[in-house]
Amino acid sequence: MNDAIDFAINTVLEHDVGIEITYQHPTFQSCAVVQHNLVIINPNANDRPLLPFVILHELGHVVLGHRDLGCVSPSAKIKQEHEADAFAAKLIWSYSQRLDVNYDSAYDFMLSFGVPSKMFGTVANFMKTQI
Repeated sequence: MNDAIDFAINTVLEHDVGIEITYQHPTFQSCAVVQHNLVIINPNANDRPLLPFVILHELGHVVLGHRDLGCVSPSAKIKQEHEADAFAAKLIWSYSQRLDVNYDSAYDFMLSFGVPSKMFGTVANFMKTQI
């Protein structure tokens, strides 16, 4: 697990994005501050196996240039969240392939790297195109 977390942190840094890791109350969610090219990660807000995905998800917001839409456009916010999820899942898939590990199913891959179950369809689709 530590290797996957190291991969995620190094990926953030390779994109010239800053990262702040802060241990706050679990209700303080990790976030991206796109205008400052920064991701803020609260390890207390998620289970440890989810941290690589969370870190790369927040990086996705920065790399994709997402804006804070707040209450202005809920559908646009949902779209941005899905895009950041897909960005993170693809990076984790790429990382897993460098480890030369084969997975029998999208579920096995997701379980190994803490990818949330809501990403099953997306993961299954890009696994089909890359296998």
